[in-house]
Order: sequence, then C-alpha cells, then structure tokens
Amino acid sequence: MKRLLILLGFLLAFTAACTKAEVDNENDGKQSPIPDSTIEDPIRKVHIFNADPTVFHFVSDWLTDTKILYVEKNNSIYQVKFFDIETGESSLVYEDESFITDVIVHPIEDYLLIHTSNQADAAILKVVSLEGTILHEMEIASSELSVNWNAADSQKILITAFHEDWTFDIFVFDGYDEDLSIVDVEDPFPKWAGVNQIASINISEHALDGGKLQFLNLESDEISISEIDDVVYFDTYGERLFIVTVPKDNLFTFSMNSLVGETISEWQMPAVSNYSEWVIPEVVWISEDYMLFKGTEKSGQLDELGSAYNLYAWEGTDYDKLLEGLGPEPLKCSPSGDYCLSGYTSEELIEKASGDRFEWIKFDE
Repeated sequence: MKRLLILLGFLLAFTAACTKAEVDNENDGKQSPIPDSTIEDPIRKVHIFNADPTVFHFVSDWLTDTKILYVEKNNSIYQVKFFDIETGESSLVYEDESFITDVIVHPIEDYLLIHTSNQADAAILKVVSLEGTILHEMEIASSELSVNWNAADSQKILITAFHEDWTFDIFVFDGYDEDLSIVDVEDPFPKWAGVNQIASINISEHALDGGKLQFLNLESDEISISEIDDVVYFDTYGERLFIVTVPKDNLFTFSMNSLVGETISEWQMPAVSNYSEWVIPEVVWISEDYMLFKGTEKSGQLDELGSAYNLYAWEGTDYDKLLEGLGPEPLKCSPSGDYCLSGYTSEELIEKASGDRFEWIKFDE
C-alpha cells in the first residue's frame, strides 16, 4: 500500500535529521582506553569524551543514567559503544559489518534496535540484547525509516518506510510470532497508544489547520475518532496522551490526557511557526507522570527567535521552568532525566540540577 506523502515538509525535516555522514577508517578499536578530562560540578565529576574523528560516526542515545551510546567505524566494522561520563570508561556493546544508520534504546527493557543498511532502497532492523545477541531481524524496502517502539511491550514495533517518490508504507512488527504486516494509516508518523492501539492525526486539508486524532485497534480493526479538534502534534507514553492544538490568539493549547479521554492538565504556550508549519520540539518522557518539553515566552517565526526556548518539566498536574536560552533542537535525556544531550549532533551536555551546560565530547586534532 502506497500513498502520496501529504506532509512533505515533515518528511524533509525528518530526512535532514536522520542523514549521517559515513567516515572511513582502517583502525582497530574494540576497546577504547580513552584519555579524558574531568569537569568538577556540585554533584559529581563528569568526564569528557575525547573522540577520534577518523573513526567516530555519531552519538546515539543514553544507555543508562551515565552511559552514552555512540557508533564508530573500525576496520570496516561498525561498532556500537558506550562512554560513561562518571568513570570515563568506554566499551563495546555490539558490532556489525553493515552501515549503522541509527540505534534506538528501548525505554523500559534492555534491548537495542539497530538500523543498518547496505543499499539505498532497503533497510535492516535488528532487535539486539545488551549482550549483543540478535533476537529479531527484518528487511524493509525503503529510502528512509521512522520507528516508534512500543514502550509497554518491546515485541511491538511501528515502522514507516519512506520511498524515493515520497510515498510510504506503514508496518507493524510483532515479535511474538515474527510477523511484519502493513497497516492502513494515512498519517506518516503514527504512534503507539497502549499495547495494541495506534494513534495518528487525520488531517483533512493543510497541516497548519491540524486535524482529529484517530485510533486504530489492531485486534479488532476498529477505528475511533477523538472529540478534540485541530490537533497539530501529539505524543504518547504508556497510558498518557500529550496533545497540542492549533493556536488561538497566538497561543498553543497543551494538554495531558489519559488514553481513555480524561484531561489531567491543560496549559497554554506561545505559538511558533516556520511559515509553512507549526514548530513544536519533540517532548521527552521520563515516566507517565514526568515529561520534559521546550517552549518559548513569546510567539513568532522560528528564524527570528534564535535561542529563545526554555526547558520545562511537566510533573503530575503542573509544569515548571528549568532552563532558559535553548534552541529548538531535539533533546536526548538519561532515563532519570538528570542529564540531557542537546544539539543536532548531541554535543552539549545539560545537567538538570545545576543548570550547567558544556560540551561533553571533544575531537582530537
């Protein structure tokens, strides 16, 4: 099943964020006794990772509260390693002969999703244990992939396969029976809403106008429509549903809801756009009752605001401002939320308690 991608702007942004440059090298690097410097802070010592630019590929995500995953290429082998910011230790987690495009950490269970590719029109996804054992493997025809891993059940993976002609297919992988099946969803970026339900935005005309949330039950194939109109962004975690609706008087309405429709809290934030679409930085879930998000203190166009974003924490029923002076770039936060990586290459480390921000990775000359 192929559909013409309506939200072309979203895909362009997705493609730009996912494109990573390959660096060739023939050095060996299974173990990395890495020299590092140390920054003193009020809470703990933080080690700085001195990376070798001839082998370094990209920063992936947090493995634990102190271990950051990154990818290197050594002797034509791609290696997933971690760097521990508390001890300075670096160690191998997984290696593959294929080009590693992305590494996703499951939010609850000790599994990694490794996205590899040797061809421009095909991708291979592997679910791997932290011991390096491949548990599941699937090949999907695509030029780009978007993956949404079910937080409540690691055996359920939602995959959007984009093609060069701007069409896309959406698959659900069920690890219990190794089944990969196509689902009929018009939104190219659907998300899990519980264990067996998929949520998506049903946009009738233009992305700036938003749409209604649609829920597809995979067991019954029944579709239900939310009563909330003008949804331009949403995200889910466990039994929580975060929704942003079209601005009124230059203000977004943010709401935290349960999957059964109960509104837990609601607040407003200044609206930001880039002329063709609303700009809403991705949120970061720490738990069902704790979420980090970015927002500005005034409305406007993205290119006019610069580093005008603040970092906020929603907890329980209310939210508080944590930091000022950030950009709209995505955050990657440790499981506890104590640390976050910021920047399009995740080069900046933010310590939430102190507000300290510094480059945690330096490249040897």
